[in-house]
Amino acid sequence: MHGKQDRLIGDRCLSFLTDQKQDICRLLGYIHGFYKEALDRLPLGAIPSLAARLLKAGMPIGFLDPVSNIIANTIAYIPSPTPGSVDDNEERDEAPSSDWILSKIITDTNDLFVFELPLSRHQSTTVARLSLDGLVSFLTSHYRYLCGREAMSYLLLARADLLTAVRLIERDRGNRCNSFSITSTTAKIALECAAVSARHPDPDVLVKASLTMASCLADVTAVLAGQGPLSLATISSVTKLLTRKPTIMDVVTNLSLDHLCGKKKNKKRKRSEQAAETIERSRAQKKLGPQLTFRYTLALKLLLLGKIHGHYLQALAKLPRDGLRKRHHRSLLRGGYCYGPNDPVSNIILNTIWYGSMFPTPQKFELQFKVDMICTDMLTRIECCSFYGLVVFLRTCLPSISEHDAIWYLFRSDADVHKAIREAVKHDHFLSGSYEDAYKQAAVVSWHDDPDALVKFATSSLNMESAKLLAILQGTLTNDRVECLTMALPHKYPPTKSEEQAQQVIEATSNSHVLSKNQKRFISEFQKKFRRDQNFFVRKVKAALSDYSQQNGVHYKLHIICGVNPNVPSGSSVALFKKRLPFEYFHVNFLATAKGPNSAVAAPQLFFAQCSNSVKEKRKRPSWCSPISDSRIDNVRCFSCEFNGAKIVHPYDESYSGRHEDFNNIARGHGTLNNLLISSCHCHSDKMASLTEDFIYFDPSMDSVFAKMNPISNVARNLKCFKGRIF
Repeated sequence: MHGKQDRLIGDRCLSFLTDQKQDICRLLGYIHGFYKEALDRLPLGAIPSLAARLLKAGMPIGFLDPVSNIIANTIAYIPSPTPGSVDDNEERDEAPSSDWILSKIITDTNDLFVFELPLSRHQSTTVARLSLDGLVSFLTSHYRYLCGREAMSYLLLARADLLTAVRLIERDRGNRCNSFSITSTTAKIALECAAVSARHPDPDVLVKASLTMASCLADVTAVLAGQGPLSLATISSVTKLLTRKPTIMDVVTNLSLDHLCGKKKNKKRKRSEQAAETIERSRAQKKLGPQLTFRYTLALKLLLLGKIHGHYLQALAKLPRDGLRKRHHRSLLRGGYCYGPNDPVSNIILNTIWYGSMFPTPQKFELQFKVDMICTDMLTRIECCSFYGLVVFLRTCLPSISEHDAIWYLFRSDADVHKAIREAVKHDHFLSGSYEDAYKQAAVVSWHDDPDALVKFATSSLNMESAKLLAILQGTLTNDRVECLTMALPHKYPPTKSEEQAQQVIEATSNSHVLSKNQKRFISEFQKKFRRDQNFFVRKVKAALSDYSQQNGVHYKLHIICGVNPNVPSGSSVALFKKRLPFEYFHVNFLATAKGPNSAVAAPQLFFAQCSNSVKEKRKRPSWCSPISDSRIDNVRCFSCEFNGAKIVHPYDESYSGRHEDFNNIARGHGTLNNLLISSCHCHSDKMASLTEDFIYFDPSMDSVFAKMNPISNVARNLKCFKGRIF
C-alpha cells in the first residue's frame, strides 16, 4: 500500500459560519433575560447578601433550567469573610436595587474583548459573559471533537439552555436514548471545567450544588414552582436541600435528559426544541441556513471514523483467535473493508476471509511467530480506507450528493452505505450510478491491491443460502465456520493482472530484485523489534488481566490486543508536544474471553488497561484493567489518547491519566487549547499514507511499488526512528 494524504473530507468551513460577534450578542441577550427573571424571584430586600453572591457565583450553569440554576448557585455560595473587611451591603443592611444589580450584569458589547472565545484570563467582565464561557466549556469538555464555535451554535438553538443543548447534541450524534447521565464522571468533570472557565470563586460549590439539586429533582421542582418572588421559607428549603450530599445519586442509576427536563417542559425549552426540529427538517430538504454548518465540520468525520472503529472491534471479536494469529491478521489490515453487500461487520469479515484466500502471503515472507496484537497505525489506516471508500461509493451511486452530506448520511446510518443510500433517496437524491461502478471507485480510492477482483467478489453471490450465511455470521466464528465461509466464496477467477505482469513479479521475487540488501536486513530487524514490543505489551496486559480475574473470580484468556497509545504521562498532558522524557503509562484496548465449557464460542469482552511503561513493575505505577460495555470511543474523554489520535475506548466510571487534570487546565486557559486538540487528533487519525510498518507484512507480489518508493539507505538510522515501541 502506498500513496499520500490528499483528501480532507469533512474539514470545517468557517466562511459559512455566522459572525461570532453576532452569536455572542444573541446568547448574551438570552442570558441577560435569565438574570432579569432570577432578580424578580430572589428576595433581595430580605436577604441583602444575595446580591453580592449572585454577582460572583449566580450562574445559569447546572442541570436545572437556567433561572433555577442561577437561584440555586446564588444560594449555595456563601463567601468566607475576609479578615478586616466589611461588606458594604451588610454594613448598610440594605440591598442595592435590582436595576443597579442588572447594570452590573448586562455586558457592554462596545468592549471588543467580550467577543473573544474564550475570554482572556486577565480580562475583567460581567458574570453573564463569564457564564457564557462556562456553558461553552461544559459542552466542549463533555463532548469529544466539539469546538467552541460549534458549541455556541448548539447553545443558540437551545436559547442558552444547557440541558436543551445537551439534548440536541445527543440526538445529532445518534447516541442512545437517555444516554446522558449526571452520575457519570465525565459530566462531573465537565461541570468543574465550566465553573473554572466561568471563574466561579469556588468551583466545588457549583459542582456540588448542581449534582445535589438534580439528584433531588422532585423536591426542587416543588420548592421552586411558580413564577412569583420566593419567600424566606422557600430560600430556607433550598438551603436545606443544598446541604444534602450528592452521594445519594448512587441510588439513581441514570438521571436521563427526560427526567431532568421533566415531563412538562417550560415554554422556552419547548420553543427551543421545536426550532431545532424545524431546522433539522430544513437541513434534510437542502434548505440550510449558514448557522447550521456546524453539522459539516471536521467533528463529523472523526465521529464517523469512531463508528467505523467500533465495527472493526466487533469484527475482531468475531474472528477466531487462531485465525487472527495465522491468517486473518494481515488480510484484515490489507483488504478487510467495511463496505460491501452486507452490514459493515459482516463485510469486514467476508472481505478479510476472501482477501486471505485470493492473495495468500508467500511462505517465505510469512511471520515466523504468533501475532497477538494488531498494529494500531495499520488498523487506523484500513479504517480510513473504509471511510473514503464509503464516501466515494455513496457519491458514485448518488452523484447529486456533496461530500459533506455523504459523511452526514453515513454517520446517521452507522457507516452502513446501503442504509445511507435509502435515507438519501428519501430526501430527494436520485440513485443513478451503478453498484458495480461504485464498488470499483471505492476500491480504487481505498487502495485495494486488485480493485477489479474486489468488484467481481462484491457483485457475485456466495455459494450459500442467505439464512445459513446469517446464522454463521451472527455468533463468534470458529475455525470450522471460517472454513465453511471460505468454501462458500465464489470460485477463484484469474487475477486481473496480465500473465506477463504476474510472471514479472514471480521472476523479480525469485531473483530477489524486489528488495535491496538493506531492505531485506531492515525487514528482518524490524520484525524482530515488532515481536519484542508485542511480547512487552502482551506480558503487561496478561498480568493486568490476571489481577482482574483473581479479584472477580472469573478467569479470562487474551483474544487479541486491538489498539494502544504508548505515550501517556502520569501528570498533565496539556504540554504533551513538549514532553521529551519517557512516558510513564500506555493505554490499551484488548479482547479477552472468559474461560469455561463454552469458551470456544463465547463472545470476547472488550477491555481497557492502563499499564506502566516500565520494564519492571513499580508499586507507584500499578497496572490495571477494566471491561467496557460499549465500543464507542466518543463516550469518554482522554486528553493524551485524543491528542495522539489513538482510538482507545475508555471506561465510563474509572479514573485514569488524561481524564481530569488536562481538561481542567484547558478550562483555565493553560497549555493546549481545545481546537488544537481536535486538529492534532485529526492529523494523527487520517493515516492514508504508506507506513514503515508495511515492511512487517511485506509481500513481494503486492508491494513491489512500495519497495521502490521506500529505499532503505541506512538500516541503523531507520531503526533508530523506532527506538520507542512500534505500536
